Amino acid sequence: MRRNSGMTLIELMMVLAIMAILIAIALPSYQRYQVRGIRSQGQQFLMDLAQAQEQFFLDQRQYATDIGTVAGPGILIRTIPPEVSAQYTLTRPFNTNNAATPPTFMLVLTPLAGSTPASQNDGALVLNNLQQRWREADGNLVYNVRVANVGDCTWEAASCIP
Repeated sequence: MRRNSGMTLIELMMVLAIMAILIAIALPSYQRYQVRGIRSQGQQFLMDLAQAQEQFFLDQRQYATDIGTVAGPGILIRTIPPEVSAQYTLTRPFNTNNAATPPTFMLVLTPLAGSTPASQNDGALVLNNLQQRWREADGNLVYNVRVANVGDCTWEAASCIP
């Protein structure tokens, strides 16, 4: 009797089927993990920017209207980190209303077309002077106020479906 030491075609097909099932389960989970990581970078940048806005307000008695690398009236000296600018665009000039009582601001990071957050319908990251934080997935931003709509969700929500 001769003993075969190789694999049969059926055994190979079974291994490939098992691998396909594992990849089908793991890939969406990995993509959500990537989006959460990218989102957390954007959130951290917005929180740092909001803190700088509050410091600017203490110094100037008004909120900054834009960011830049050169000092000027209403300019907050900051740069957008490259990992954030690769995925998001910062709404500029800021949605600042220094004439209001009290003055207000709203910072918005919108996913770039073709970026990972845009492909996953993650929504724009929004932070205002009241420290309200939400993701705007349905595109109906109202100046400086969080309007609870079906498509809006908190920063911490796993998914945001418009």
